[in-house]
Amino acid sequence: MTMTGSAQEICDRIRALEGTGMRTFSDDQPLVWARTEGATIWDEAGREYLDLYAGFAVAAVGHCHPRVTEAITRQAGVMTHCPSAVPSRVRAELYERLVGIAPAGLDRALLAVTGAMANETAIQLARAATGRHAVIGFSGTYLGRTVGSVSHAGKHAYREQLRVRGDGQFLPFPDPYRSPWAAGGDPCRLVLGLLEQLVSDPASGVDPPACIVVEPVQGNGGVVIPPAGFLAGLRRLADSCGALLVFDEIQCGFGRTGRMWACEHDDATPDLITVGKGIGGGLPLAAVLGTGDVMTTWTSDAITSTFLANALTGAAGVAAIDVLRDERLVERSAELGADALDRLTAGLAGNSRVGDVRGRGLFVGVELVAGPGSDEPDPGAAARAVRELRDRGVIVGRGGRHGNVLKLSPPLVIERRDLETGLDIMVEVLST
Repeated sequence: MTMTGSAQEICDRIRALEGTGMRTFSDDQPLVWARTEGATIWDEAGREYLDLYAGFAVAAVGHCHPRVTEAITRQAGVMTHCPSAVPSRVRAELYERLVGIAPAGLDRALLAVTGAMANETAIQLARAATGRHAVIGFSGTYLGRTVGSVSHAGKHAYREQLRVRGDGQFLPFPDPYRSPWAAGGDPCRLVLGLLEQLVSDPASGVDPPACIVVEPVQGNGGVVIPPAGFLAGLRRLADSCGALLVFDEIQCGFGRTGRMWACEHDDATPDLITVGKGIGGGLPLAAVLGTGDVMTTWTSDAITSTFLANALTGAAGVAAIDVLRDERLVERSAELGADALDRLTAGLAGNSRVGDVRGRGLFVGVELVAGPGSDEPDPGAAARAVRELRDRGVIVGRGGRHGNVLKLSPPLVIERRDLETGLDIMVEVLST
């Protein structure tokens, strides 16, 4: 696809002034967004695209939802900035909404601006609450790109250019499709057994952990869903060794998997849960939710940031949570997601370039491989598919450890017929 003159001009203006390092021009012909609504994006030339990615899963309640827009507009006429050092009504309302949808027993909140910041806060809090330092994580984990979060990433490429060292003990993630290290055994049982050995053996070489951090469904890792019982097993082992259990639900939470929180599929409750992306209705908002005893560890002024309690983002968050509940978008995600998974599974059956189709709710991954009889990842095929789909007017994401997984996380408000059209186009592209 050739860029229009106005789109090229915008890219040229940005390229001339922006420092390198961002993802802006990882695609040599990026799509220049001009307008969004619901599950639709329009580019600078006015062309319409079906968004099956929700802007990295942010537009959970849809782009520019009228109730969120109205709340932002109303709040902007009253107060936009309120320092985190002083209370406000909208802040109280946001806390009440967050705790109202939190897993049972998690009744306190600490705000953050980004998901990475929320994960940093959760880990710092776990260390303060336990008096320990060690963190146990998993391969494929993605907690963000700040210095304090990327040190716990399960992919060293995220740290290389930042010159950040890994900080923690990493274990394999029990990927039901791709766990060659398990040598045919049960990856869930093997990982839990290894973790039990690490935390119970006084000569394991691993310090007693402050926390175990895990994504209940790995997002950037490629929509990887662990086997049943894995999260519950982590809960048991965390309790046995005195560590806190931290769930990162920034991408997989807030109704994305057909439950309010992905951990509900395994009936496991963490001590701390980090939330973000869709929670802000399109504005930068994240939070840590947790149990009262842990969340009251710090004394006043232990953490702060100028925009932690911004009134505008707070109003957007309140409205987004209300929309999610009032429009029953969690239930909608479960229903549409099950149909979408069936449609893709049937449509791609027998496709030798498709190694795996998996998902929960409106969170789906399609893993591409080299060809018949092979499970070798094919990131090139995934990149070509993303481009071809964009040329056909459909936006999807790409992730996975090898960059070979097509990711779908559409707005939960997407119309059924639009979703079906997008999936049919996806099947056509992958079949040719």
